[in-house]
Amino acid sequence: MSTRLLHAFEKHGNEHFSAFIAGLDHDARIAWYPSAGTDFRPLFFLDEAFYAEHPPDTGKDPHPPDIFLFSDYNLMSRVFEQALFHKGSPIIHDDGRTRVTLMNIENLGKIDFQPYEIHQENKDNQHYFNSVFFFNVQIESAFGTFVKPVLYAFCNNEQLCSELLIPIRAVTSHVIHVRYGHGFGGANCSGLWIQHVLPLLQCEVYIHDNLVHNSSLEETVIKHYGNVIPQEQIAKFETIRKMNGKCWSESRLIVWQLVERDNNVNIIYHYNRELRDMRFRSRMIMRNNRMYNFLV
Repeated sequence: MSTRLLHAFEKHGNEHFSAFIAGLDHDARIAWYPSAGTDFRPLFFLDEAFYAEHPPDTGKDPHPPDIFLFSDYNLMSRVFEQALFHKGSPIIHDDGRTRVTLMNIENLGKIDFQPYEIHQENKDNQHYFNSVFFFNVQIESAFGTFVKPVLYAFCNNEQLCSELLIPIRAVTSHVIHVRYGHGFGGANCSGLWIQHVLPLLQCEVYIHDNLVHNSSLEETVIKHYGNVIPQEQIAKFETIRKMNGKCWSESRLIVWQLVERDNNVNIIYHYNRELRDMRFRSRMIMRNNRMYNFLV
């Protein structure tokens, strides 16, 4: 399902994105980073080089992702915006120790999401809201130089998950839940709802900063998508690595956990009538023939 999800975003003339998809010899492994902002550090922390230098405390790391799916409803970096929309400098970060450069930038158009009560399109964000980009990120640092592909959707995390990823049964091998809300981007929702959907996304590895908490915003998300997001957490976790979070998110701790599904849990979302209706509506989210053929 993962590679077919990538095809759903593909448009005629996407030279670099199409070349990436064509080069895959297996179903794509996708790491989803909701509320990513311009934090490209996961590209290093989910790389084979990091795994080799920092083996897990217990268990084994699954294979790293082939591509990263970033999502965020906001675009707060002017340098990032200039690079994407106005052919500005592709170097979006350079502090003398680490340089981050965007390459092969391609605008894939907009996701045709319907208005949603949280974080709607307005005059200030209409030029980027619900836009999707593909680009390669080159990171140069003391650890070496490497390049990773990123698919970036400027939309609501919960809308992307509940109206597209879950209805079409997309697979995300990794979910990164770091710096979500807590005032980093002006929001205070902690993303606790994400723990409720991990089995539905067939997530293998859950990476988080251990800062989730319940709030009225969490309850709003779960209630709004109550026929898609399970009301209770249905995942079980096995911790395989912990690391000091100051080098990533200024958090005290970053935790790697394998996601185990309780075989006794009866997930009926595939048979829920309202979800089937949502799946039907999701066929119209993007206006291209690949999406029509894919969202069945």
